[in-house]
Amino acid sequence: MTTPHNLTAVWNRCHAHLQPDPAALPLAPPEHCTCPLCDSPRAFAITAHVRYGEAHWDHDAHPLYCPDCRQYSLTAAPDMPPVTAVNARLWSASPTFLNIEPTTRCNFSCWYCVGRHMRQQDIRPEDFDAMLDHFPTVETIALVGEGEPLLHKDFFPMAHRAKDRGIRVVIISNGSAFSQSVIRKLCEAQIAYIGISIDSIDPATFARSRIDGDLNKVWKGIERLRAYRDRHGFRYPKIGLKGTLFSYSQDDLLSIVAEAKRHGVEIFESFQALNPMRTYVPIYPEEGQREIAHIDAVAQAIAHDSAQAVALLPPISDFCAEEGIPLNDNLPANGLRQHCNEKWLYSLLSGDVTPCCQIKTPIDPGWNLFHHSVEEILTHPRYENTRFNLWNGLFPQYCAGCWKTR
Repeated sequence: MTTPHNLTAVWNRCHAHLQPDPAALPLAPPEHCTCPLCDSPRAFAITAHVRYGEAHWDHDAHPLYCPDCRQYSLTAAPDMPPVTAVNARLWSASPTFLNIEPTTRCNFSCWYCVGRHMRQQDIRPEDFDAMLDHFPTVETIALVGEGEPLLHKDFFPMAHRAKDRGIRVVIISNGSAFSQSVIRKLCEAQIAYIGISIDSIDPATFARSRIDGDLNKVWKGIERLRAYRDRHGFRYPKIGLKGTLFSYSQDDLLSIVAEAKRHGVEIFESFQALNPMRTYVPIYPEEGQREIAHIDAVAQAIAHDSAQAVALLPPISDFCAEEGIPLNDNLPANGLRQHCNEKWLYSLLSGDVTPCCQIKTPIDPGWNLFHHSVEEILTHPRYENTRFNLWNGLFPQYCAGCWKTR
């Protein structure tokens, strides 16, 4: 026999600001159960650590929350001591990896890139420095966003200032700007990793998605980078491969990997299908809109071929493990449902931190790294509540369409 405990008073005493978002995307019907306090059929489980009495912690507890009576409950054996504390701060809260958007400008016009629909600008060097000042524990930064980072005229001074602080720098590039002078600077700045986006080994198919891109120029740039690095005894940058595939190219992943390896690429990062998020879909042209119907099949093909791709090129997870770069988000699951718990921070060019690299609209002025320390952001009540909801798989409306909500 078990007895329902009303946890509401204890929950609110421990962290009243952590509350399930009433506007979150709806959970699937099987997630719902009957609230033992009000008999509503809309209660659902969340994850928390619960303390009984003064010492006994249950780290596998799943209290129920009812959106109708707005109370928390937990069913336990009748001889258990009363619940005296709750800890629902279970997400990753000590990031050492910062993704900074250095520019939204690009010399490609990829039709699926949201950056082509954003204001075209660069981060100011003084704001970049302020971000590093406000994040003294950062160990790695990714100069990555919705533009080509090497187009920023102050890219290398910023990279050197990060290096002088002992911070590793990684980037994603379209591979078009690898002139001899840029290659020399990349090596001298000790850029640890460059992920290069390649969608096809056929120049016409490549240009179909990566508009204004010249595949042959990209291959030659990769070859020059690898040759210069190796000839002059530099260890970095390591060269990785990523890309986006479509219905007409979903079976091309392995051929892209093999060709990229032949030209000097040495790490397999990832491939993705077209982004189905609600905030992205409106930017797609008519042909792109038709691709949405195929994304599940494309994603399945990518998953199948990626398992074989790592036999051709080592995965980026190996590189990160060797270099001590905490890029992956392979953290313990919440034990209930698909959720989001990124270990890193993402900042827009404006300095505004968002919960995800796919959220391009500032959410709260208190989350700005130009003006606030990382500690102030991580402990901001609204930020904590957002992470609490994401950790529990209670996704805000702006996550609609994301793979984790599908």
